[in-house]
Amino acid sequence: MSATTTAARDALTAQLERLYYIERTLQSELETLSNDVEIQTLDDIRALQCREQLQYAIDGHREETETHLERIERAFDALDEEPDGRPVPELDGLIADKEAFNNVVLNDALRPLYYMQTVLELEAIECTVYETTIALAGALPDDVGDEVVDALRDNYDDERELRTELEDLTESEAVRELLAASPIDDAPRESLDRAWRRDPDRP
Repeated sequence: MSATTTAARDALTAQLERLYYIERTLQSELETLSNDVEIQTLDDIRALQCREQLQYAIDGHREETETHLERIERAFDALDEEPDGRPVPELDGLIADKEAFNNVVLNDALRPLYYMQTVLELEAIECTVYETTIALAGALPDDVGDEVVDALRDNYDDERELRTELEDLTESEAVRELLAASPIDDAPRESLDRAWRRDPDRP
């Protein structure tokens, strides 16, 4: 194996480790986030509608993580590597920010909007790592790269589907009504923009 191919496989392995870390972390963190979304202190039907739709999306994603981990393990097998995790600082930072928000923000009207933003940012992180990993695998000059891509493709499609579902939710009537009724300025709405939306035709 050439030095170039070895370096490419090492880079791919590092990316798989990041994916493995993300999916393992989300197994527990999505359950916590779902519980956060469920907490209600105001009897506001607009907030309730946002919560219910967001919680449904989060719970569905959490249920997928076990299957996602199994597919990533298949990718490790293709490389003849043992599954392992590599920390992803941007993910850990986002989770820490969410915990800080829970501890200091008491305005219940902000919660469904903030959690929606948090899940969208989680998806942005996941999709970026999947895209990089698939690109690295596709560049390998042997069938191993194809095996890795085949193992990860469905995971990536799941992430894109959830991202689309959440983006649609940000444009829903329930969110517009909540924003109109909330004692907040336009900044939170801008934080829900889709600047991180990527070309859907990318791998």
